Amino acid sequence: MFGSEKNIESMKKLFLEFKKYLELQRKFFMWGVGEKLTVLLATLAISVVVIILAALTLLFLTFALAYYIGNITDNLPLGFVCVGGVLVLTLIVFYALRSKLIIQPLAKFIIELFLEKQDKDDRKQ
Repeated sequence: MFGSEKNIESMKKLFLEFKKYLELQRKFFMWGVGEKLTVLLATLAISVVVIILAALTLLFLTFALAYYIGNITDNLPLGFVCVGGVLVLTLIVFYALRSKLIIQPLAKFIIELFLEKQDKDDRKQ
C-alpha cells in the first residue's frame, strides 16, 4: 500500500503540513504567554507605584496626626504613641485578614488572566 510513490509523496506532504501546524501552534502559544506576562508585569508596576505613593502619603498623614494629637494633649510623645498604637492595631487586623484582602484577590486575578481565553471560547459554544 505504501510502496507506490504517490502514497509516499502524500505522507511527506502530510508530515510537512503537520510540522507547520505544530510550529504555528507553538508561536500562537508564545504570543499568548507574552500577552499575559505583559498584562501581569504592567499591573505589577502600577501596583508598586501606587503602593509607594500610598505609603508616602500615609507617612506624612501619620506624622501630621501625631503632631496634632501631641499639640492637643500638650505631650508630643503621647501623640506619637497614640498614632503608633493605631498603626499596630491596623497591622494586626490587616495580618489577620491577609488571605481575604490579598491572597484571594491576587489568585483570582491571575487565574482569570490565564484562563480568560478558554472561558471566552466556552461561552461562544
